Amino acid sequence: MFFIHLHVTSWLLAFILFLIAWPLYVKGKSQTAIILHWIIRISYVIILISGSVLLYRYSQAEVWQTYSAEVIVKAAAGLWAVVMLEATLHRMKGGKPFKGFTVQLVVMFAITLILGFGRLPWGFLP
Repeated sequence: MFFIHLHVTSWLLAFILFLIAWPLYVKGKSQTAIILHWIIRISYVIILISGSVLLYRYSQAEVWQTYSAEVIVKAAAGLWAVVMLEATLHRMKGGKPFKGFTVQLVVMFAITLILGFGRLPWGFLP
């Protein structure tokens, strides 16, 4: 249970800080945005470690036979979402177009949430 809560808390923190850093980069307040960006990067490490532990625990659980493909897709979509968070902020920081990265982020985030909370057994639905 600890790693599930740690994982959800860390990605939620990263996403909230991302939504705060976005307008700061757009408005040109880069010093504050850079500080937030580094805090987000620290949460990436926690997301990746806790997600890896959860992936390992799923692989050891009885439900692996039934849900293995969905767990792997969720892990890949979650990793892709983290990469798109970083890529989007990096493009914003450089003043480059970031719309494509944002679309990928939203799609991967949605896939991750649907699989994590709606389909897999350790989410909301049994």
